Amino acid sequence: MSLLNILSHIYDEEILAKLTFLKGIRLFEGIKKRQLIHVLESLQERTYLKGETLFAQGDIGRALFIVNSGRIALSRLDPATQKSTVIAEVHRGEFFGEMALLEEMPRTATAHATEDTKVFMLFKIKLESLLFARPAIGVVIAAQLAKILSARLRAIIEKPSEE
Repeated sequence: MSLLNILSHIYDEEILAKLTFLKGIRLFEGIKKRQLIHVLESLQERTYLKGETLFAQGDIGRALFIVNSGRIALSRLDPATQKSTVIAEVHRGEFFGEMALLEEMPRTATAHATEDTKVFMLFKIKLESLLFARPAIGVVIAAQLAKILSARLRAIIEKPSEE
């Protein structure tokens, strides 16, 4: 087997593994595996080292993050006490920062890697390009995003008040 064939085979396996991973992400439910290649082309991959900050509370949000490996902690700073509290942990297959896909507003939390972490980032501008270039894919993502945000809002509303 030539070096080119070996490299091509490894590359193909890597792409297939990424597509299989993306197929399991709720945001992409309903997108056919062969269409996911267009989603993958719209994503940017990045590795963050343990302790590295992905973004800080107050930064303008421009991307959604999907955890491919590792773990991210989301924390909020209480302005009154100036103390930071972890409000969520995000693991492999989960995503956060989805509101940045709708509007570029200040982040409501700080995200940092609690271990070496690989993420896929979907920038708002890339999603908009995907919506125009591949409307069928864009409609599925937009519909899924609406369902996810609705469910998260409902969970907050229905959460018993802490008295």
